[in-house]
Amino acid sequence: MARPNQPGRAVERALLVLALTLGLFASPVIYVWARDGSPWYLVYLLWLAVIMLGGWVGRGSRGHDI
Repeated sequence: MARPNQPGRAVERALLVLALTLGLFASPVIYVWARDGSPWYLVYLLWLAVIMLGGWVGRGSRGHDI
């Protein structure tokens, strides 16, 4: 049986992705993945992961949820 759609949950998941993105790109964590020895494409992989996570989170919500 499918779970009923809860509009508040979609907003919470979107805010969680936003908080994760801000924590990854706008905090001292940037010094961990942006050091000199890291590959040049690492930042693109991180953005791809954020975009895919956002798409996965938004996939289950309806158009009027957010």
